[in-house]
Amino acid sequence: MFIGFSVSNYLSFKTTQTISMVASKVIRHKEHILNGNGKKILKTGLIYGANAGGKSNLIRAIDFSRDIILDGLDTVDLNKKYFRICKDGYKTPGVFEYRLLTQSGKEYSYGIAISYAEKEILSEWLVRIEKSGAETYIFNRNIDEQGVQYTESEVKIKDTEERTRWKFYLEDFGENISDTMKKKSILSDVAERSNGKHGVFSEILDVFLWFQNIIIIFPTSQYSALNQMVEDEVIREIFSQLLKYFDTGIESVEARLGHVEFDKIFDGIPKEEAEKLKIRISNDIQDEPVMFKVNNQMYSLRKDKKGNVITTKMMQNHGNDWELFDYLEESDGTQRLFDLIPLFYEHNGNRVIFIDEIDRSFHTNLTRRFLELFYGLTEGDTSQMIATTHDSNLLDLELVRQDEIWFVNRMEDHSSEIYSLNRFKERYDKVIDKEYLLGRYAAIPVFDNGILEDMNA
Repeated sequence: MFIGFSVSNYLSFKTTQTISMVASKVIRHKEHILNGNGKKILKTGLIYGANAGGKSNLIRAIDFSRDIILDGLDTVDLNKKYFRICKDGYKTPGVFEYRLLTQSGKEYSYGIAISYAEKEILSEWLVRIEKSGAETYIFNRNIDEQGVQYTESEVKIKDTEERTRWKFYLEDFGENISDTMKKKSILSDVAERSNGKHGVFSEILDVFLWFQNIIIIFPTSQYSALNQMVEDEVIREIFSQLLKYFDTGIESVEARLGHVEFDKIFDGIPKEEAEKLKIRISNDIQDEPVMFKVNNQMYSLRKDKKGNVITTKMMQNHGNDWELFDYLEESDGTQRLFDLIPLFYEHNGNRVIFIDEIDRSFHTNLTRRFLELFYGLTEGDTSQMIATTHDSNLLDLELVRQDEIWFVNRMEDHSSEIYSLNRFKERYDKVIDKEYLLGRYAAIPVFDNGILEDMNA
């Protein structure tokens, strides 16, 4: 489960800004509450803000830091990712910290600080948090006053072999750290090198898998491996029924064998980006087919017994079996549903889903129904969804709790501030959508009429 996230010096976030999923004392919508490690945790978070206010930057910060944590600094673009309006932003570390609950039920704080100037990881920490509040450093990686890297751990390990291996792994990030290791996280290194079956190695693997299982969806996402069973007839039927439920005009989704070479799918995409996509997709093609979107077309790939990639093109039946429609021919809203519908059956009971602009190309009634369906279909499991939106129709306390609503506001220095609706202590019967549009909670566009007056002068 996702408990919270803090970020500083990344894009529009200058000082530390935090979003928390810990529930307040609000008593309504108890079905939106999850329990873990003695905490009450919210199932959803809706994030509002004006255009260019910074709400999408929150999702980008999670995506950016997750890539560093899993794959290292070499896999991300560090150029101009710091808070550029401050002259010292380039020299100030970017800091990202998570509070999370793994599948095993243990709570952790995990954080990482990076240098934009030196292009290296400056510090990294993993702390186990007990129900009592007691904390134990699994590891702490930092730089001392002389600029020397060091690591430390409070973990007590009885097994001699395990203790020796643990010490050996941490030494790779110590005083004699290599340039390669400066760009890699301890979390990923230990998770990949150890078997992860016992003790501290098991804990680290659990946290690593938590990050690996995060789902992040942007409006322009090129690739989505959500639906690993797209060629399964049962799954296709569920997909088709949900498309009918949302009134798209589609009767069914069909799979048509294509003759497009794998490399040709990526024509028109910048070479570097295309190569990354090819690697990610190829790695994901195992025993089950993978559905993905590239160049505004939907495909499914699988490997035959000889390892050759078989391409299947996804087509839609609008009531005529002889004239199927390409994905490209569907409306923007229907295309958006192709990204989001798999969430209803691919969440696996403990997935954290981040969606940027959930209402993109949707009718307001569809967005509301989508959220209601998420609550209904994930009832009883620990799935969570955090989404940015402009749709004020969702600002309804009959639908969501006060503590599930967040705002991101652009300040006078052009930095972004995050805060909860709970700050305003609104009653459960308050009509908050109108209050929001009137500016009570800020985080809306503010138009300078003086500019028009000057233009007309």
